[in-house]
Amino acid sequence: MKTFRTLSTPFASLFLGLAITATGCASQESAEMSAEDYDDVAMGVGSLVATSSGGGETGSLEDALVVALEGSSESDDDSAEGSIEVEVIVRAGLIYEYDLSCFDLAGAPLADCGAETDTAEVALSWSGEIVAPRYEASIDRVGEWQLSGLQSGTAVFSGTGSFEVSSSFQALGRDVSRDLALSYDASYQDIAIDMETRRALSGSIVYQISGERSGERPQGNLAANFSVRAELSFLGDGTASLLLDGSHAYSIDLSSGALSAAN
Repeated sequence: MKTFRTLSTPFASLFLGLAITATGCASQESAEMSAEDYDDVAMGVGSLVATSSGGGETGSLEDALVVALEGSSESDDDSAEGSIEVEVIVRAGLIYEYDLSCFDLAGAPLADCGAETDTAEVALSWSGEIVAPRYEASIDRVGEWQLSGLQSGTAVFSGTGSFEVSSSFQALGRDVSRDLALSYDASYQDIAIDMETRRALSGSIVYQISGERSGERPQGNLAANFSVRAELSFLGDGTASLLLDGSHAYSIDLSSGALSAAN
C-alpha cells in the first residue's frame, strides 16, 4: 500500500508553481536531480494541470468542450468549410484563446458549433504576464487538439502542445536572484471526459520538460540545466497520478492542483 505526504504549495498562481522548479536544482550544469528537485518540478506540473481559478490543463479541456457544444461569442463564417468558432477567456492574468472547427456525426462541417457537434478540431493558446514584488514572469502556450465522441456521452481528446515560461525572481528567504526559462512539450493521449460530470475518466498527458536557470548569489554565479519526463495519468476519481523519470510518484487533486507524493 502506498502512503502519501502532502507537499506545501504556497503558490497563488501557475507562474509561482513553475518558478519554484528553479529553487531546488543543483548548482552545476546537468547535475543529477535530487528528491527535493523532483518535488519542486512536481509542484510546477500540478500548478500547470489544475488551478483553483478553473484554468490550467483541466480547465482548458472543459473550455474546449463547452465551446464545441454551445458555440462561442464570435465566428468566422466560410460557407464551404463551415465556421471557425473563437472564444477568449481571461483568468488570473492569463488569456486563453480557442479556435474551433466543428463537425456533425456524419463528418460534415457545421455552420456553427453546437448541440450537433460530434467532432472538433481545436487550436488553443495561452498567453500573459504577471508582475509582483520579487517576481516577474511570462508564459506562451500553443497546442492542437482533436475532439471526438461528443454525441456518445464520452468525449475523447488527443493532440500536442508546447509551453514556454520565462521568469525573473528573488528567491524567498535567500539572497539569490534568478532567471529561469522552462520548455514543455506535451502529448495528449486519448483523454476521456464524461460529458455529464465533465470529469476526466482516463487517458494521459506526457510532458518532456527542459529548463535553464541562471542567477547570482554572494558566493558567485548560480546556473543549472535539467530535463525531466513527466507522465500524468487520469484516474477517473478527480485525481491524476504523476510519474517523473519513471521513479518519482505523486498524486494531483484535479480541482485545485494540490499535490501529494508517495513515500
